[in-house]
Amino acid sequence: MQQLTATLLLTHSVVSENAIQFVLPLPSTPLKTQQWVDAFCQQFNFTQAEADWGADRFQVALATSTPITDTGAELHCLLCVEWLCEAIWLEPIGTNQDPHRLFAYLHAQK
Repeated sequence: MQQLTATLLLTHSVVSENAIQFVLPLPSTPLKTQQWVDAFCQQFNFTQAEADWGADRFQVALATSTPITDTGAELHCLLCVEWLCEAIWLEPIGTNQDPHRLFAYLHAQK
C-alpha cells in the first residue's frame, strides 16, 4: 500500500455536491482498511467512532479533534469504503455541513 499523505489524498480527491471521493486503490484486507483509516485520521486530525463493517463495505463516523476556528464547531463526517463500488468517500453529516467546507478543512490541515 502506498504511503498515505495529505498531499496524496488531496491530489486524488474529487469534490461533488454530496461528498469528497478519493480516487485511490482500495485497501485489500480489514487490517489494511483500519491502517488506512488510522493514517487518514492522523493526517487530518480526526477522531473515530466505532466502525461499522458490512459484507462489502466499511463505514466510520469521524469528528475533528478540535473545533474549527471560523465557527467554533466540530466537523462531523462519514468515511465510507465500498468494495463493490470500488470507491472511498467522505460525506459530511449533521446540520450546516457541506463537502466544500469539509474540503477546505482538509486543505487547512495540510
